[in-house]
Amino acid sequence: MIKLPKTELRPAGEAELEVIVELETEIFEFYREKALKALGQDVKIAGFRPGHVPEKVLIGQIGEEKVLWEMAEQAVADYYPIILQEYKIPALGQPQVTITKIAKDSPLGFKIKTAVMPEIKLGDYKKIATKINTAQGGTSGSLEDSPLAVKDEEINKVIEEIRKSRTKEDSPAGELPELNDEFAQSLGQFKTLDELKAKIKENLKLEKKTKAKDKKRVEIIEEVIKNSEIKIANLLIENEKDKMLAEMEAQIGQIGLKFDDYLTHLKKTKEELRSGWDKEARQRVVFGLVLAEIANQEKIIAPEEDLKREVDYLKAQYKDVAEDRLRSYATSLIINEKVFEYLEGLK
Repeated sequence: MIKLPKTELRPAGEAELEVIVELETEIFEFYREKALKALGQDVKIAGFRPGHVPEKVLIGQIGEEKVLWEMAEQAVADYYPIILQEYKIPALGQPQVTITKIAKDSPLGFKIKTAVMPEIKLGDYKKIATKINTAQGGTSGSLEDSPLAVKDEEINKVIEEIRKSRTKEDSPAGELPELNDEFAQSLGQFKTLDELKAKIKENLKLEKKTKAKDKKRVEIIEEVIKNSEIKIANLLIENEKDKMLAEMEAQIGQIGLKFDDYLTHLKKTKEELRSGWDKEARQRVVFGLVLAEIANQEKIIAPEEDLKREVDYLKAQYKDVAEDRLRSYATSLIINEKVFEYLEGLK
């Protein structure tokens, strides 16, 4: 049975908690062998196989301090979830960890600052969703006047964009391909120009439906937020900025650019970028908290079958990401979608 360390809990601001911990010497020293083994895997010393370097030789190479910090990292990683469970702390996001005391043959001291689930007084989301759904449920006038109607000029615009993309490169005048059945067939899956136009119309209508659905979903949640009382931990906002930064780095990398070069082009540092995201990050955090609270009140969960399917899909897309992180992400995706479906069904 794992022995709980000496622990003190202190409020640390709006919806934040500081957990102060002291790990006994014998417990901290337990991590020494594990730390040496982990560090030894990455150190190459002539005459020794990786992972089989004697302790004195390894410490002589990397220093005692590095061993202690590796021990601390492993101890915190093990004990943090245990402390959360024991004290029933509803932690959110990534915590801030500070080592306060570290030395050989001594206790380990550390403190963890974490955001906790804030008190949320939701507006009447059922009434709000019903009102918005009812207002947007019917369409007056002819089908051609409907926001989802696809007009001929919209179809023609797409066709012109396709024609321009297939302009003959060797034509000095930039000659566009002739608009006929042969042009439609050159795109691979159509026999006639009418088939091409029909497919474009179908795609445009689907795009409009998706945009309209997303717009209504945002409208419902924003209205709920306006009528709710929510206290937000600043730590959650900072965590969200980190996510936004990682997302931006990934997007820049996907188009073949180095993020540092992109920052140079913008004439900004990472911190300058983050500092301008306060409002957006807060909105994203509040949005997520409201969805989570509605799911909690309505007892909406992610069915295991749906979860397995989504995790399998994500594993194929993100091979280097740990499965537990993918599972957590997939759970949020599925629950959020089911919350939206629930709200959309209120009439």
